[in-house]
Amino acid sequence: MDEKQQLSMRRRLRFSLIIVISQVLLVALAISWLVHMSIIAVSGSVYFVENNDFILWTEISLTVLITLFGIYILIMQIKRLGERRSGERAGDRRAGDIRAGDRREGGTIADRRDNRQVRV
Repeated sequence: MDEKQQLSMRRRLRFSLIIVISQVLLVALAISWLVHMSIIAVSGSVYFVENNDFILWTEISLTVLITLFGIYILIMQIKRLGERRSGERAGDRRAGDIRAGDRREGGTIADRRDNRQVRV
């Protein structure tokens, strides 16, 4: 495996890991929301009192960090979706050229879906 493929695999692995972390945080948010709503259903209201200022500011800071992480993931997914769509459009044009008979002797066209070289 050459260096370009290793870099590509590392990027995919990093992106997949970040997506898994964001999904775990989403499940944790859903569970905490369920607990919150269940407490309201049972007692009619919820009151949180934190007497320790350090713990309060730590919780606020972590909430802000998780929110920023979520925004970062959303922006990354939107960018990757745009890259994938533009790649698919370019791939469709290449495939159309090959099917239309635009063949060159000895040339190759890179197939982006599975990184193979297609002989034309």
